[in-house]
Amino acid sequence: MCSCATQNPPPPRLPADVALGRDAGRGADIFVMLRLDDGESLPFIMDTGAPITIVEKSQESKLGERLDTGKLWNFGFEQESAVYPAPRLYLGNTPLLRGSNVATFDRKKLSFHGGRAFAGVLGMDVLQHYCIQLDFAAGKMRFLDDQRANKKNWGKPFPLSDLGNGCPVINENLVGTPSSASEIDTGCDFDGWLTPKLFQQWTNQAQFPANGETRSPKGILAGETYQELDLHETTEKSVLRDDAGAEFNGIGLHLLSRNLVTFDFPSHTLYLKRTRTWPLIDKDEEARLKSTANSAADFLSHLHKKGRLPGWSKKDQPAKKEAAFHFDSAGTYIFDVSKKGDLSIYHYQLTRTSKASPWQLQKAWRTDQNDHLIEAYPTP
Repeated sequence: MCSCATQNPPPPRLPADVALGRDAGRGADIFVMLRLDDGESLPFIMDTGAPITIVEKSQESKLGERLDTGKLWNFGFEQESAVYPAPRLYLGNTPLLRGSNVATFDRKKLSFHGGRAFAGVLGMDVLQHYCIQLDFAAGKMRFLDDQRANKKNWGKPFPLSDLGNGCPVINENLVGTPSSASEIDTGCDFDGWLTPKLFQQWTNQAQFPANGETRSPKGILAGETYQELDLHETTEKSVLRDDAGAEFNGIGLHLLSRNLVTFDFPSHTLYLKRTRTWPLIDKDEEARLKSTANSAADFLSHLHKKGRLPGWSKKDQPAKKEAAFHFDSAGTYIFDVSKKGDLSIYHYQLTRTSKASPWQLQKAWRTDQNDHLIEAYPTP
């Protein structure tokens, strides 16, 4: 006779901290250097939007016997792919837990993320085994022991569900509309995407948002407002759907980088702790935006002094030295400013055809602190 006791498997051996690339979250993906059994280190993208790990077809000779062929889909575009047994992958000296198979892809038929070539995509078949923290402020990716870690300072928790292919989903979206979920996709190097219906709602400036919702260029996530979002509209061909046909939006790395991000995959929870109001940008872009903002502020100050700024008299004074300035569309910018003794927010939409051209005031309006319209002003 014999008896067996069921025990929880031991926690996986965790890799050391990994340095995030300088451009990660600034329009570039997160790259990790993974080592194969032959000792060669290759750049892989960390992609929570990839169900399985994929490897560039130039590495096929190292993958053993081909098991099958199929199609690889990337935002509505497909290419032929082959399936091989999953090779051992090492991050530093630590072997990673893996799935059973990997697929191969032709790099020439995919975009170069962040202008950098890559040899593979590290997908959810591997990532699901770990608790991974992305600390953009410190420039580090950490692998944590989710059973022993102190989660008190990780921020707001979001329950993670499954898109149906292993990719993580939260029951939130960046418009704030109820019952419309989003995939969390670190392989998306912009802020995210919306289904066609939700995108039309987000960009409809003629209709002001309901409570808890927002409009372009702002976004909202669990009560947190995000300025200056670059959200794309999916096509009918590329929209994500689950097995029941429900459509999904997406949240990408550029928005995530404004937070301390912790993927506690073993506990099926995402944590976000806000660390930045504005997106990460490089120094050249920051200098350009600062110059543009100063020029636009000078124009509005001139209108104020002349008594021609809608909603303001010459005697009115701003409540703060600085105002929110954000990009709306090509050549169009919006200033958000408040005045002393008034809780309202005054909004001014400006445009110019070139850097040397004069500014023009296109639109002016006043809202309450919840972004509800109080008054629209005629413009000179």
